Amino acid sequence: MKYIFLVFFPLLLLYAEQESDYKIGNGYSFGKMLRVGGYFSTEYEHSELDRTFKIDDVAVMGYGEITPQLNYMVEFEAVNFYIHDFKENTDKTDTKLHAERVYVDYRYSDYIGFRIGKQITPIGYWNLQPINVLRDTTSNPLYSRYLFPKFLTGITASGYIGDSFETSYHLFVQETRDLDESYINISTDHFVGGTIEHELSLESSIGGGIGQFRTLQNETFNFAVANAKYTGESVELTTEFMWRKNSSEHLKDDISMGGYLQLLYRSSEEHAFVSRYEYFDDNDLIGKDQIFLFGYSYRPIYPVSLKAEYQWHEQSDQNKFLASFSVLF
Repeated sequence: MKYIFLVFFPLLLLYAEQESDYKIGNGYSFGKMLRVGGYFSTEYEHSELDRTFKIDDVAVMGYGEITPQLNYMVEFEAVNFYIHDFKENTDKTDTKLHAERVYVDYRYSDYIGFRIGKQITPIGYWNLQPINVLRDTTSNPLYSRYLFPKFLTGITASGYIGDSFETSYHLFVQETRDLDESYINISTDHFVGGTIEHELSLESSIGGGIGQFRTLQNETFNFAVANAKYTGESVELTTEFMWRKNSSEHLKDDISMGGYLQLLYRSSEEHAFVSRYEYFDDNDLIGKDQIFLFGYSYRPIYPVSLKAEYQWHEQSDQNKFLASFSVLF
């Protein structure tokens, strides 16, 4: 797929406007039809088990508006681009590009629109922010990494319910294998579900959803998720929790669950402090863990982020310090 994009990309440039316009965080603009951007992030980890530095993500994106109702996005990313292990004194590189997002959007009205292709699974809050620079901490909550597929290759219908525009929904279906199976946390050939979000006020919202997916190992999982968020002038409180059950005959009583409660305090536009409690329990993956996290984020400008955090785990040998530097071009 990435080779098709590399051939198609120059053709888009021919039809785009000749004068480009660049703004950090928004990429190069060649008119409404094409905007090109990207991002990268670095990460340092120090724990009893590991001490590494890596250029974690290097990505390029292209997106634009074909008509007022039709737009598209393509994103390719190299993961673990460079890793230096201080304990082993070794270096590794991986420059292979993976298809992270390749989709088209058609918005029929405020009440219904469709997204077709490889896209972010529309669950909760955290999963909708895949780029490091947009997140509040360097690390991701365990539930968002292990309990459901982060991406889907299929079709999503979304929009508002009612004329108040306070309640929104997403319905998604995947009945094929992933567009790039080397770049997904859980490979599936069947993934369906739906979520709903309701604004209680300008500052707060609640939501939830249900779904089912089948892995390539022919194991079927059912899940339910609940989430809530409050955003004040300087404080943001977020929580998500998922329950998942393996409905395969040989593991029909296998239940996993995980979630987090996070408090963010912004002392100014540039400085923020974050604390998070996580709970995770899955016998097939990493077992049971509870994590307390405290972190700090500095943004000299919004598309540039410097973050640091310390994690206290239920097993003390997993305690770790993480730091990252990320830029959205």
